[in-house]
Amino acid sequence: MIVNSEALYETKPLVTVKGTRDGLLFLLDEQSDMDDLCAYVSNLLSGESGKVFDGPMVEIVVDYGRRKLTPADCNRILSLFLARENFVLRTWGSGTEARQSLFYRNRTTRRQTIYHGVVRAGEPLSFDGDVVIIGDVNPSAHVRATGDIYVFGRLLGIAHAGVSGDSSSIIAATEFSPMQLRICDTVSRAPTLHEQPMQAFMEFAYLDNGHLAVSHMRYFAQWEKARSRERETTQKGSRA
Repeated sequence: MIVNSEALYETKPLVTVKGTRDGLLFLLDEQSDMDDLCAYVSNLLSGESGKVFDGPMVEIVVDYGRRKLTPADCNRILSLFLARENFVLRTWGSGTEARQSLFYRNRTTRRQTIYHGVVRAGEPLSFDGDVVIIGDVNPSAHVRATGDIYVFGRLLGIAHAGVSGDSSSIIAATEFSPMQLRICDTVSRAPTLHEQPMQAFMEFAYLDNGHLAVSHMRYFAQWEKARSRERETTQKGSRA
């Protein structure tokens, strides 16, 4: 099945939530009334709608755009985010790197889904575009995506990114010990990883000259720049 993201609210959202390589990005509306914005954030992060954010520790970026904030406003908004025990504030600011990266990716019209929950053993899930999974992918679970796969939890099952042929897709996880990795048609069990204890830092898998490679996430920014240049070249060639 194909799982698509759905809006939590029928009206224009005052907060836009996106998954990034490091965690979650919250983009605050720049023009709404402060009371309305705080009420929206409170409703988003609590109650039934807030359950989507339950799970392991997640780093967050909160970007308030061009909104002018007083110290009291900052404290009021941040207190709502930090009330969640599994949120770790990574960046609070305006025009963050995460926002700029998001704007570039929006030009590629690539869909993104945020999936909350454990992917059970033997369960197959397929996504159109990128997917951010907040939870574990258990052994023999099978996650497929036409774009990237990001797991903020343990990746113990099978992950297949770029199923439609996008060789620039990646697979990333907080704890990396997959049964099998696949990007496009290239398959690897990554035995040296699977047989070692899981690492306490995020790693990502990518194609390097037709072979699957795995690196620490600290190298992702450099790799992403190269991927962006490659995609721009491909897009220019397709338009010619």
